[in-house]
Amino acid sequence: MRWWKLLTLLVLASAASHAHPEIEAGLTRLNAALAADPRNPDLLLERGELYARHEDWLHAEANYLAAAEITPRHAGIARARGSLALAQNRPADALNHLNEAKALDPADSFVRILRARALRKLGRIDEAGNEYDRVLDRLRSPSPDLFLERAALLPPTEALTVLETALRRLGPVPALELRALAVEETLGRVDAALARLDRLSAGAERKETWLRRRGDLLLRAGREKEARAAYAAALAALAALPDWLRDSPELLNLTKELATLSRSTPSSPP
Repeated sequence: MRWWKLLTLLVLASAASHAHPEIEAGLTRLNAALAADPRNPDLLLERGELYARHEDWLHAEANYLAAAEITPRHAGIARARGSLALAQNRPADALNHLNEAKALDPADSFVRILRARALRKLGRIDEAGNEYDRVLDRLRSPSPDLFLERAALLPPTEALTVLETALRRLGPVPALELRALAVEETLGRVDAALARLDRLSAGAERKETWLRRRGDLLLRAGREKEARAAYAAALAALAALPDWLRDSPELLNLTKELATLSRSTPSSPP
């Protein structure tokens, strides 16, 4: 029995018992479409991607294999198989599929992103970095995550340059600011990190968590008097909150921690 016939029987038989409830409607539609057109690779690809989104790797791979048998040179199928292999932590297999997808559709930026991730997992850091750079240059509005992934491959000074570039392009994204803050601390640029922290907290309605962060940063830098002042300010911010909010278990624990820290600063924050 050929793959596509076996697959159709397999999925139709198991969909009702194994499908996630949230994908049943999609499977019903795709199964009906495939019953009418069983050798349609795009439908098989779509069904495989539906399974992959819900981490049903077995059914996803079966659909991709069936689609690839019908249309061996299909950029979308090669990309999907590469993505699946990467999700299953098979970066060498992923790279083989993604190289094929790139050859079939060189303009697909998502293929390059997946290739960069596969190369990174294989320890081919320079090649991964080059691929990230190409994608970041090509995309008008890259995801902050792409900049974070690129920065993670670099030593601190170069990583900070990438993060600053991202902030200029995308604006004050908190995840980027926090990573830049951590890098600045790693580089010993404590005052720059504090200034960044102050910018982040300036627009926040609630200040206690940011003040706690400020105290922790100062404490790690050995500036204990300033750290105690930050912890005391965080306590004052907590005290200004309404009772119903201040008495929540999370904030009661934070209050106890800050009370201890504002009185005496151990070698590292709890």
